[in-house]
Amino acid sequence: MIRDTVMSASAPSSLSRVDPLPSAGACIGHYELLRELGRGGMGTVFLARDTRLARLVAIKLLTRLSRRGLQRFLIEAQATARCKHEHIVTIHDVNEHDGYPYMVLEYIEGQSLRAWMNQRRPANAGEEASTAPVPPSLAVDMMVPVVRALSGAHASGIIHRDLKPENIMLEASGAIKVVDFGIAKLREDETSLALAMERSAAGEPRVTGEGAVVGTMPYMSPEQWKGKDIDQSSDIWAVGIMLHELVIGAHPLAPLNHAKLFDVALLDEPMPSVGAHHPELGAIGAIIDRCLCKRKSERFASAQELLTELLPLLPGRREILLGSDDSPFAGLSSFQEADADRFFGRAQDLAGVAARLRSQPLLAIAGASGVGKSSFVRAGVIPALKRSGEGWEALVLRPGREPMEALAHLFNRAAATPSAAPLAAAPQGSAGADTALVERRLRAEPGLLGASLRAWSDGAQRRLLLFIDQFEELFTLGTPAGEREAFLACLAGVADDASSPLRVVLAVRADFLERLAEHERFVAIMTRGLVFLRPMGREGLREALMRPIEAARHEIEDPAIIEGFLDALATTRGALPLLQFTAARLWEMRDRGRRLLTRASYEALGGVAGALASHADTVLAGSCQSGRGSIWTRCSGSPISSSAGGDAWCLGSSRRCRSW
Repeated sequence: MIRDTVMSASAPSSLSRVDPLPSAGACIGHYELLRELGRGGMGTVFLARDTRLARLVAIKLLTRLSRRGLQRFLIEAQATARCKHEHIVTIHDVNEHDGYPYMVLEYIEGQSLRAWMNQRRPANAGEEASTAPVPPSLAVDMMVPVVRALSGAHASGIIHRDLKPENIMLEASGAIKVVDFGIAKLREDETSLALAMERSAAGEPRVTGEGAVVGTMPYMSPEQWKGKDIDQSSDIWAVGIMLHELVIGAHPLAPLNHAKLFDVALLDEPMPSVGAHHPELGAIGAIIDRCLCKRKSERFASAQELLTELLPLLPGRREILLGSDDSPFAGLSSFQEADADRFFGRAQDLAGVAARLRSQPLLAIAGASGVGKSSFVRAGVIPALKRSGEGWEALVLRPGREPMEALAHLFNRAAATPSAAPLAAAPQGSAGADTALVERRLRAEPGLLGASLRAWSDGAQRRLLLFIDQFEELFTLGTPAGEREAFLACLAGVADDASSPLRVVLAVRADFLERLAEHERFVAIMTRGLVFLRPMGREGLREALMRPIEAARHEIEDPAIIEGFLDALATTRGALPLLQFTAARLWEMRDRGRRLLTRASYEALGGVAGALASHADTVLAGSCQSGRGSIWTRCSGSPISSSAGGDAWCLGSSRRCRSW
């Protein structure tokens, strides 16, 4: 097996050390060491508690004391501190404890890309397999944050030089971060403590000097093997190797051995071509091949240039094509799956949920009334999964007054199943059977629902998401406790295995979470996958306003209109539907010839308050004319009433309700 290596012609010189090493339970300054996270040749990483700021951190303690080790440690500290970027781990502090240097880093709760790849690796795969191949769009989605991080690091004069799956962390929140700048190099035109140490006039061995072979062998570029002329092109080479592993499922030279890896340095022997062997991959194959050109001049000139080529391959949105009377805004209607191309402002939340669904069989999306939970899943999560290329289908279910009957319809109504195909292994005779019979079977055998869905998934070679919308209806509509228990038992049977192709997502009002306490088994499952959806912030609302307009190839005449929108919604509960409603009204008043939303129209509308007041007057007038009273129960805070405090925004005298 090829191991990580950092080789040099000189052996390190040890520094004296007599004090005992800190261990879990000890304190280093105001940091309490909780447990060991990992151990390497140079030191140990601990999970620690910052008692001053009440946060968890990671502490990297240098335990193998040598001059070269200390130099590497300080280089990592300086390089990490210098690279301030959302996709690079944050360094909080550097200090010394009883003679042992340590650095305090952001604690990343998640797993490395290597661990994720290993989880996906088929059990019967040969030694050459790195992982199960992933769709190109998913590979690009995972590597774009890495390339963004490299672009930022390179702009700061830092070259990573040891980029590999072990040094890429996938946070549980969905963020992707690059770590471990222990053998980073500063560009020759940069000056710093670390560079001065590399050029030490005292004659000490240089950490990353000319002629040193530095890196992890399977990811080392030709110039790294030669130990000279190492620059940002070496990081681009490593990106190419990782893209190859993700898309093809193996290293380009697999099965690896030392002879093959040593030949990387031979410039006249090209790497295997992805484009030639897998023409079906198209653009991503060409990108990988260019990353792996042995001559640096033939690779991408910069990480930014590589990023420019990758971004169009992201699983993104198309231009919004509208009819003359269509709007890019949903108004007060909730977003549906068909509205995915105009659903914006939740990118970070979407990334977090998508990441957690990789390893958790059930997620509960909890939030306040009106925060947009249903829209988030219907127009955000479900389309994102389907765009991932992983073969997702989705079923959407509301419990209603008869939740078990709703589950039984999954068997009896072929149209309710994915792709209008009947479920495999459905209860015998259920195709035309009475729903009550199926319901009785599910009560007696709650695991049957999960077994049937898994059988369908296996037969169709598809993954399946079961979305339970308005989950609180189990309590708001008077469902008996026994009915609730049976329903929850069926859901638990669907979400009982993280390796299964099935996933369950619930949307539930946060104020109903405590009502679930009586169902102990289900609460234990649900709390492991609890996600709180916060109200959309100012920048999210800005995106929700601007991106649909831009996608429809229109513009806003005056930037002050945007700020006016956001200021009016700053303290408003349920801001997204109000923004959508006002924006839809403003869209109706646009200058169609100039494709422009004008200042005059915004002033005529009266902004958010004027749009809502006008609509309320219209509804009130219609209600009075029909002899019925107004449904508007309050006109401050959120001017639109919500039905029984729920996520159903009620419009007009007919009380037609749309769930958000």
